[in-house]
Amino acid sequence: MTTTDHIRSGMLVQAGDGNATVYLGRVAGLKKRFIKLRRRDAPDGKRRFIPRSWVDGVVGQQVHLSSKPATARNGWLTRAELRAWPDST
Repeated sequence: MTTTDHIRSGMLVQAGDGNATVYLGRVAGLKKRFIKLRRRDAPDGKRRFIPRSWVDGVVGQQVHLSSKPATARNGWLTRAELRAWPDST
């Protein structure tokens, strides 16, 4: 069982840089190699997806990412961007 097997809907997703931890949203579901975040948590109201490979660990109801907050926000994908990824749907 991998770390991402423990991820469930409603869990908090966070990214940290050693100094601070930033809340990115809550899990809405899983889609193959991606974690789908709730739309209402996004600053622009668009659905966001993050690669499961970014997950560093799951502790309680929190998903911790290995990427820094700025990297995570710049690298997350919208639904349209996700469709462009091979084998992502």
